Amino acid sequence: MAGPSTNWPIGPHKTLNRERQPPPDVEKVLRQYLTSEEEAQVRRQFQQACPRRRQVLWSGMDQSQAQRWADDHHMQTLTTAMGPLMNPKHPQCLQHRKTKKAWSKYVHGASAAFAWYISGCDVVTVLLHPPPVRFNPFGATFYQTIEEPIITGKTGGCNVRRIEVVHPAVPEAADFAYQMWPVDEAEVWKGKVWEAECG
Repeated sequence: MAGPSTNWPIGPHKTLNRERQPPPDVEKVLRQYLTSEEEAQVRRQFQQACPRRRQVLWSGMDQSQAQRWADDHHMQTLTTAMGPLMNPKHPQCLQHRKTKKAWSKYVHGASAAFAWYISGCDVVTVLLHPPPVRFNPFGATFYQTIEEPIITGKTGGCNVRRIEVVHPAVPEAADFAYQMWPVDEAEVWKGKVWEAECG
């Protein structure tokens, strides 16, 4: 059932224990973007930096908006979880060794690895545009083509228990989460917005 942001964990939490190796279909996706050495480095970073139930995926909005929402709610985007690997000033970051195109490819690979890493969690939060058009109607976003198939088990066979969605672009409901998968409860969100507008 959907709930307000107070259901989201805050404060110190144990990191996830996700030492499982990706199955062949996930490995095939990862190899399109990362070398085996890069994947291993990214996986080690996630193992030490990802607290339980605090991961956020996002699509269709500015990265800074997604990052601001995550920071305000004590949660992790890919950028947060990657830590030094996404900090150009840190020696472990590969950005200065790659072309712009190669770096973009690396980030996409890290995003796929992030989706696989958190696919064993019970809850994952996704930040999206509000209904009626939450997704790109052409289905071409990285979330739609790579991340969601992984976290729902279509790729890899390991799914989260549920996906919760939040719409930061709507101020009166930016702190309200509702279930999007396996059951889409968008009507709960619409009722919340109606209540806020009429309240």
